[in-house]
Amino acid sequence: MLFLSNILRSMGTMSFNLLIQLRMKELGAALFLIGFLSSLRGAVNTFSNLFWGKVSDGLGKRKPFLIASLALASVFYPLYAVEESPLAILMLSAVIAFFNGMYPPAAMALSSNRKRMSLGFSLYNSSNSLGMLLSRLSIGFLLMFVDLRFAFVFFSIVIATAVIPALMIKEERVERKVKNLHFRKQLLEGGTWAIYLGSFLRQMGTSGSMSLIAVYLSDTFKYSASTIGFVTAVNPLVQIPSHFLFGRLVEKTSPRAIAVLGIFMSSLTPLLMMIPKNWAPVVSYIALGMSFGAFINGTSNFLGRKFHYLQRGQALGLLSSARFLGATLGPFLAGMLAEKSYLLMFSTLGIVIATGGFVVLLFTKGGE
Repeated sequence: MLFLSNILRSMGTMSFNLLIQLRMKELGAALFLIGFLSSLRGAVNTFSNLFWGKVSDGLGKRKPFLIASLALASVFYPLYAVEESPLAILMLSAVIAFFNGMYPPAAMALSSNRKRMSLGFSLYNSSNSLGMLLSRLSIGFLLMFVDLRFAFVFFSIVIATAVIPALMIKEERVERKVKNLHFRKQLLEGGTWAIYLGSFLRQMGTSGSMSLIAVYLSDTFKYSASTIGFVTAVNPLVQIPSHFLFGRLVEKTSPRAIAVLGIFMSSLTPLLMMIPKNWAPVVSYIALGMSFGAFINGTSNFLGRKFHYLQRGQALGLLSSARFLGATLGPFLAGMLAEKSYLLMFSTLGIVIATGGFVVLLFTKGGE
C-alpha cells in the first residue's frame, strides 16, 4: 500500500513542480521570480522535513503523518487553478511545502523497517520515480487537449486519491526509545556530516539546473509544453531500473561508494544541457535518472545502517532537509546566473555538484 500511495503522491507533486513554472510564465513572472519559487519551497521543506521526522521518531508512528500530509496538502492544491497573482502562488506554495514535509521522512523510515533494507529503499525510490514518469506522460497528453487550469484540478484529485492506500498501511509501534544525544554524536562519527553536505551540494546543482528548465527548453529548443512533458519523462523512466540496479549493488559494495558515484554522475546533467543539439536534453535527463538511483540508494542505505529505526525519521528527514536547502539556494543562484547566460548557469552548477562528490569521497568512512 505504501508503494501505491507513493506512486500517486509522486505523480501529483512532480506534476505541480513543472506546471507551476509554466503557470508563472503564463502570468508574466520574471525568470528570477520563477527561480525564487523553487527556493521558497526548498526553504520551507528544509525546516519541515527535519521537524516532522523528529516528531514521528518521538511518537514511534509513521502512518498518521502520511495520511495527514496527503489530506492537508490536497485541500490547497486546487487553489493553483484560480490564483492570478505570482505572489499569491508563492505564498500558497509555502503552505503546501510545510504539509508535504510530513511525508518523506515517515515514508522512508517505514521503507527501512524491512529485513532487506536496501530492497525497501529501492521499492520506495522506484515508486516515486514511477509516479514522476506518470506525471510527465500525463502532462504531455493532458496539455495537448486542456489548459493549465484543468491540469491543476486533475492532479489535485490524484493527490487526494493517494490517501486511500495510505489508510490501509499496517504499522507496528516500536517501543524502544533512543536518546537524542546519540544522534548528534553519530553525525560526527565516520564523517556522517559529509553525506549531508555532499547531498546539499548535489541538490543545489541539480535543482538549480531544473528550476528554469521548462523556460530554457521552450526558449532555446522551441519545445512546446507537451514536448517538454515527454522529454522530462526520460528522467523518471531511467530512474526506475537505476533504483533496482544500485539497490542490488549497494548490498554487495559500499553505500558510500555508490553515493559518491551518483553525485559525480549528477554533474554531467547541467554540462550536457549546455550542448546546443536536440539530443542533448534527452541525454542529460538519462544521466540525471541514472545518477539519482545511485545517489539516493547510496545515501539512504548509508544512513539506514548508521541509525536506529527510531532515529531514522530524523536522520532521513535531515537528508531531505539538506537536499531541500540545496533546492533553496540552487534555483536562487540559477536565476541570477541565467540573467547573464544559460551557459554560465549550467557550468557553475556542474562544478557545485562535483564538489559535493569530493566532500563525500574525502571525509566519509564506513557504511559497509
